[in-house]
Amino acid sequence: TSSRTVGVWYPFTLCLSSMSTTIVFSFFALANGEHVKMFRAGLSTVTYHCVYETMIQCTSGVVFPAMLCVYSPFNDIILADNAVTFVLAKIAIPANVPGKHILLEGVYMVPVPSNVNIKDYEHHVPDFPHPMIIGLGSVTSQPKTLVDGTSKAFEVLSTS
Repeated sequence: TSSRTVGVWYPFTLCLSSMSTTIVFSFFALANGEHVKMFRAGLSTVTYHCVYETMIQCTSGVVFPAMLCVYSPFNDIILADNAVTFVLAKIAIPANVPGKHILLEGVYMVPVPSNVNIKDYEHHVPDFPHPMIIGLGSVTSQPKTLVDGTSKAFEVLSTS
């Protein structure tokens, strides 16, 4: 586990306000957790978050890298690599995906109970392989085919 202190932490500070009308819920495997102390310039308020790397798997089988940031008490424990959690999160999908990580701001997270090191750990995880994404906005572009040749993407303008 690691910990660091940051001011305005990129990439989340650039997109949190724009993520309020699109949410995702699913089970995610987490890795490379960090406990991060965040503060904003000019304010004395400090917040703590756990930040994890994860992936979002599409129904086509394509997998996109993502980062999950979850509010955390200052003394919270970072979950072990490969821990699976049920997550409800605000989501920001950059226009140049898959070149950039999809950003997830966790609203609710529950780890799957069990030890990630046991052989049958995945048997404790419900069969829910693909995320559900709910958004409200206006489609502002024509669909484009992503680099996998199968997945389609389009820009959606959402309000906060």
